[in-house]
Amino acid sequence: MIEIGFGATELLASGVGLVTGLLYTSVRAPIPAPNVLGGIFAILGTFIGYLAVAAMRGQVVFVG
Repeated sequence: MIEIGFGATELLASGVGLVTGLLYTSVRAPIPAPNVLGGIFAILGTFIGYLAVAAMRGQVVFVG
């Protein structure tokens, strides 16, 4: 079963990502992620496709 939720781990990961982006940009280093919007959407699309197949199999549970 795949549990989908938004909690402390997701908030912490978002904060770490924000700080990482700020630090990399401030020292003019390349970011460790796709630096184009298309790359970000490709990652998001991959995750959505994964969830779609899992949902069709009845393996997805949304938790609060």
